[in-house]
Amino acid sequence: MATRSEPLYVQLATSLRAKIQSGEYPPGSKLPSERKLMEVYDASRNTVRLGLQRLVAEGLVFASQGRAYMVHRQDVLVYNSSRSEDHNRRLAAGVDAWVQDIQEQGRTPSQEISVSIENAGPSIAQSLEMEPGELVLVRRRLRFVDDQPWSTEDSYYPHELVKNTPIAEPADIPEGVIAYMASLGHKQTRYVDDVTAVMPNPKQAAELAVEAGIPLLVRTRVGYTETGPVRVTITAMPTDRNVLRYELGTGENDG
Repeated sequence: MATRSEPLYVQLATSLRAKIQSGEYPPGSKLPSERKLMEVYDASRNTVRLGLQRLVAEGLVFASQGRAYMVHRQDVLVYNSSRSEDHNRRLAAGVDAWVQDIQEQGRTPSQEISVSIENAGPSIAQSLEMEPGELVLVRRRLRFVDDQPWSTEDSYYPHELVKNTPIAEPADIPEGVIAYMASLGHKQTRYVDDVTAVMPNPKQAAELAVEAGIPLLVRTRVGYTETGPVRVTITAMPTDRNVLRYELGTGENDG
């Protein structure tokens, strides 16, 4: 319980915390604006921000895309890594596989996309079976769920393969890049995944609003056509809000 000797920002945080815990501000709801909080608590903007940041550090709230503060939802999302590349499923749905998965879990997905042309570093070049320094096109996505930053996904393609196509534009491709590439004759038939856990660097921590001590689950997927690798996708997702799922069939030769 707050005491009169505590700084006002601590009292403000204590009051908001109690309202969150009581359900007055339920998970997924928006807190009052900074201006409204300034009026209610007779506080300066700096005091309000200090109080809100205290709640951010506790993992109770986060700053959304529009800079409004939202109450964290505690339920995690399942990222189905096995079916995300299902060509027929993508064509039937007519939307990006990640978008479909999030919508099926009753949440609202959105994403920011940027595109750049870069020189392939050693690890990307090795995965794509090209020479280091050759040009690759990179599609970077910052993905949001209910306005909360949720994951990043960086995909690398040989530049010659995808130049002058919609893949080279910083915009969504409704059916997804994998289905679109298949329509061009580059159907991916095999995938190799490497999954690791790392601590976020400062850029990742800020971009994904990762709380202190929370590692990232990083999946590096190489997609192959019948003639060789055509894509490397690196997905980074905070471990406190994501489950990475694989569905493996049972065959007669399984041991």
